[in-house]
Amino acid sequence: MTVFELSQMEIFKYSPTEQHAIDFLEGLSFETIKSIGISTAGYFEGYWSGRGKKVVATTLDKKGMEYTKNLLKEVENLTFQIEDVTQSMPEENGTYDVVYSRLCLHYISDIELKKALSECYRILKKSGHIIVIVKSLNDWTAKTEGAYYEPETGYTYTPSIKRYSKISRRLHSIQSITEALSNAGFKVQYSNEFTETIYEDYERTVIEIPDATVIEVYGTKS
Repeated sequence: MTVFELSQMEIFKYSPTEQHAIDFLEGLSFETIKSIGISTAGYFEGYWSGRGKKVVATTLDKKGMEYTKNLLKEVENLTFQIEDVTQSMPEENGTYDVVYSRLCLHYISDIELKKALSECYRILKKSGHIIVIVKSLNDWTAKTEGAYYEPETGYTYTPSIKRYSKISRRLHSIQSITEALSNAGFKVQYSNEFTETIYEDYERTVIEIPDATVIEVYGTKS
């Protein structure tokens, strides 16, 4: 099935941040995308590969990757790989036109983020685009009982939330994530913060309540 047909069956759920990224890229000339952390079970990746773009989608979630590979098995130009964003990336310098990461980079510490963004910069072509979406420090999780911030890593710990596999997230302010991108060499062009409905499970069947507060940042490789 095509991504459109799967969307008609409500397999994929609407995400403002994902749609904003798609709308932004619609006006650009590009051929290659690296997606760090498969987004909304593969909608973004399937959308662009279905339009002839070469897309490489990475994740550490083997089960999730197999789910998406099965969903999009009829879509061409789409490659999946298990990859840890905190490690060196296998691609040569200047491989991609676009690097996209939605709700993935807030799982890693400040030190790990610095390395990850450095690698993103390296694998992007000159004038290439980076799109990053992370959870905000204003997210409801940061206000739960016992939540605390750890300056050394940047992590916010949320011990009272039992349904998460990890009790820590690197929740960001607009300033912290834009500074991280700027320090990696990117020219930040746009940032915004707002609430968005997200899901507890990879398959997007269980809505997380309340809505998440997220930050989207777009930049270019100067």
